[in-house]
This record gives sequence, C-alpha cells and structure tokens, in this order.
Amino acid sequence: MADKTVPITAQVLAWTREEAGLTQGELAERANVAVAWIRAWEAAESRPTRGQFSKLVGVLKRPSALFFLPKPPVEAGMPTTLRSAPALGNRTLGSVEARQIRRARRLQEVTSWVLRDEGSPEVRLRQYRPSQDPVEIGVVERSQSGISASEQFAWASASEAFRSWRVHLENQGILVMQLTMGKNNIRGFGAWDDYAPLVAVNTAYHPTARIFTLFHEVAHLLTRTDAACQSFVIPGQQDGPVERWCERFAAAFLLPEGSLKTVAGSYGVTVASPTDCPDTARLIANRFSVSTRATAIRLQEVGLAEPSLYPAVAAHLAAIDWNDSSGGGGGGQPAFEKRVTQFGERLPSTLFAAADRGRLTTRDLADYLQLKTGQLDDLKGLLDEP
Repeated sequence: MADKTVPITAQVLAWTREEAGLTQGELAERANVAVAWIRAWEAAESRPTRGQFSKLVGVLKRPSALFFLPKPPVEAGMPTTLRSAPALGNRTLGSVEARQIRRARRLQEVTSWVLRDEGSPEVRLRQYRPSQDPVEIGVVERSQSGISASEQFAWASASEAFRSWRVHLENQGILVMQLTMGKNNIRGFGAWDDYAPLVAVNTAYHPTARIFTLFHEVAHLLTRTDAACQSFVIPGQQDGPVERWCERFAAAFLLPEGSLKTVAGSYGVTVASPTDCPDTARLIANRFSVSTRATAIRLQEVGLAEPSLYPAVAAHLAAIDWNDSSGGGGGGQPAFEKRVTQFGERLPSTLFAAADRGRLTTRDLADYLQLKTGQLDDLKGLLDEP
C-alpha cells in the first residue's frame, strides 16, 4: 500500500525553507528528494508522503506541527532587518547562520514574554542617533559602566574578559549569546526588544575579536538598529556609515583614552611618535584584552597611530581574528554547562523562574534549552552556585 500523504501548508513549507537559508535545490538534495517535488509541494500541487515529510522535518529542524499551520507565524521568523542587513554586503545568510539566528530569536521571544508576564520593567538602555559622535558616546557609556581600566587590566585572559563584559551587559538586561556560526560567516548580530534586547557573537572568532563584535552589536542596540554584521569596517570607509559608527563606539568604549595613552607610552608610542607597527598595536591590545583591530582604530582616533596602521593590522594579523579551539562552543563540557557558555545566565535563569511560577512546563524548559529533562536540575544547580 502506498504511503498516505501529509496535508502540510505549502506557504509554510516555503517560508520554513527560506528561513533556513536554503534554495529549493539545496533542500531537495539534503532531503534526498527530487527538486520537482519541492516545487510541487510549495505550489500546493501535491503533498509529501509520510516518509518524505519526515525527511523535510529532519533537514529543516522545525517542529512537525509548524507545517500544519494555516500560514507562517508572523512573529517567529527572522526579521527582514537581519535577513537583508546592509552589513552583509551582497551575500545572503547561509543555512547555519539562519538557523542560529532563528534559534536565538525564539529564545529572545520567550524570554521577553516571561519578563512581561512577571511584570518586569522594560530595559532602559539609552538611545542615540547615528548622527551623534560615537566616540563621545563610547566615552560616556564606559564612564557609566562602573568598570575601571585597572579592573580591565586585572583580567587574566581574553576569555575572562569576555565573561566579565558579558556579566556587565546581562546586569543591564541584555541577552548575550555565543553561537557556532562557522568561519568566514557573520561576526555577530543584534536584535532589539524592549524587555530582552539580544546580542550574539560567532564562536569561530578569537575571544578578543568576539569582545570587539560584542560592543559593536551593543552599539546597534543603542541606535535601535537590528543588524547581522559580516566583516570589519576599514577606518575612513564611506559605505555602511552605521557599521563604521558601531566600530568607533566599540573601540572608544573598550579603550579609554587616558589609559590607552599611558599604555602606549610604555611602548614608546606618543602623539609625537605615532606607530605604524602591527606588533606594537598587538602588545597594547593584549593589555586591554581586546582585538588588535579595535586597538588600531582607537590609536588612530587619539592620534597615536599612522593612517597605515589599520590596513597593516588587517593584512598581517588577520589570522588572530580566528579561534584556535572550540571557544564558545563548549568543547567537551557537559550539555548543561554548554548552555551557560552559549546563552549566559540571564536567559536560563529567567526561564527557570517562569517554570517555578507554573508558566512554563518542564518539557517547555527542556525544549527551549535543548536539554534532556534530567539535565535541567544540573543546569539549575550550576546557575544557583554563588
């Protein structure tokens, strides 16, 4: 007897495929079906068999029930502002990037709902216009962060620096994620929400590059511009003014001018003797636990570098951008520890609180955090540690 067909909604299948960043041909290849079948299903000319439907669900990694909705869910997809962000240039998001953005957005949406449900106030990040000076704003935001340069110098490694900056941002109500999106793919992305603003960075990058990207995405939140950011912006570059604004903000925030001049002076770099040496910039960067790119931008801003420094850094030290280990992916960590590495503490703590109030079930928690129900107690214990 032939398999019965599955009455999926054609429009939802097409939407789901596009959300995954796949063409009809790519979906057909991965599901091991003819591309003509994909076209027919999306045109509502025929329906997949049960076996074919199972393959589609496996490739697209979405709940089976989604495909039976009468139309695509408006609120659950990837915002157009991320799909076609100017910082992507001419490329489109790949399937891995699209899947991670979609996953992050789903978590952002449920966290926002939980916070509104419990009566939490809106996040009160200041808002700025791109016409304002990003350096001045970076200085103001850093002065109000409560984190001194001496505290920054005391961090033992770039990984510790990232964790510390993450705690600072989470205390402001920002969700900070580290997601595996692949080498040569986007650096990170940010999406505004009144209750759960989100920034995410790609673990393929070295921790110092992630820190630079982290505050680049924070700058997008401060200007209320959702963005998926592909590459670093060359100083003086005329296109992508918002991206350039965010780079300058991040560099100013991470490298306070007075401390930078003191550290630079210890390497013989002054306004009278600016540097053009990438290795010198790297040494200065290491003191602040930031990327050499960010340091080159800031050195040029304060008159401590020749205009040729940033291109030299980009040409000679580009390999330092990349991570040489699993980084934010968690390596051999247990799954519950990986979730803290990936999602931070604010997000899972908020969801656990909702479960304690009876607003989320254990099954909901396991689904959102992608854990087995038996691992939830381990995660909660980790979060409850002083």
